[in-house]
Amino acid sequence: MSTTHPTIPVLDLAGTPGQIGAAHGEAQRQRIREYLDVFLGFILKNAVLKITEESMWSHWAPQVAANQREAPALVEEMQGIARGAGVPFERIFLLNGLLDLNSFRYLEMIQNLGGCSTYAVVSEAGTGRTLIGQTYDMPEFHQNYCTLLRLKPAQGPKQLIFTFAGIVGAAGLNEHGIAVNINYLSAQDPRFGRLHSVIVRQILAQKVLADALTPPVYGPRAGGAHYLIGDEHGNINSIETTGERHAIFYPEGNAIGHTNHYLAPRLQEVEHIRPMSIGSSLARYTALRRFLRDKGDELTVAGLQELTRNHTSYPRSICAHGADFEPQGAKGRTVSAMIQVPAERMMFITQGCACENQYHPVSLG
Repeated sequence: MSTTHPTIPVLDLAGTPGQIGAAHGEAQRQRIREYLDVFLGFILKNAVLKITEESMWSHWAPQVAANQREAPALVEEMQGIARGAGVPFERIFLLNGLLDLNSFRYLEMIQNLGGCSTYAVVSEAGTGRTLIGQTYDMPEFHQNYCTLLRLKPAQGPKQLIFTFAGIVGAAGLNEHGIAVNINYLSAQDPRFGRLHSVIVRQILAQKVLADALTPPVYGPRAGGAHYLIGDEHGNINSIETTGERHAIFYPEGNAIGHTNHYLAPRLQEVEHIRPMSIGSSLARYTALRRFLRDKGDELTVAGLQELTRNHTSYPRSICAHGADFEPQGAKGRTVSAMIQVPAERMMFITQGCACENQYHPVSLG
């Protein structure tokens, strides 16, 4: 099984949190510096209020203490990334709030932010393997910074993580057969709490499903997200969260999917409806449910790869290509599509839309 990818850098990192972070920062120094300028420039340009990086940080800084209290090792890793890349820690911490920052006090910034489609199959036709994955949809400039981390921490399980240069985690699996994928959800109750990237890594730091389900449910959280968590034995949990609330769903039959709107009525009470994005989420969810319902014998790795090429409601489809009204360079596109096979400790992954790019297998090793 391949341990590399032809277009996405794969970093083999080991040691303490600080050592892992420093090695990450050193290996991706130029990409991280460029990414910080592009991302923070995008945030400042699209804020509903006139802000500077300094004024934004003055509001965001209390998040450091909240994450230090709940996840000190991951804050230490971020500090290591900053040292290795030779950039201020404040900028790395802002980058790790990639999704959460959009919701914090500046909700108008996320009107056009698209979102991801997640999916899981309890038992693959023909093999019985559990499959879990997503399309990771973001403003298209993020595609240039896709990164895979293969971690061997001094303490805790080995992990294969999809992320972006300078960010501790976005999705992945670990050596104990636990996997997680996510969707952005826009709630009106953001707070000082753990960043979504921190929660992803806390999930993957666990040995058993019972412990992996605690981080997304236990507060405090910085904002809303959906966490699709499963193990190699077909136990799948779909967890919707806001800053203060959560709801849990389970597969009805052999599969489950999610997009970027709340399904739980109790959470819909605090949902921020994004007028330029909600239609895409609803259309993608319709196409996703129909595929998972009708393609029983085709719910395989190849079948899910075909799902990620679905163009229902193109260009705001599961395979996202960005709408005409979105600014050039920041159109909401599928920057990566992935299917994880927890039992084999590996994933199939693309850089960019699955209709234009091949899947390549990458193993935890």
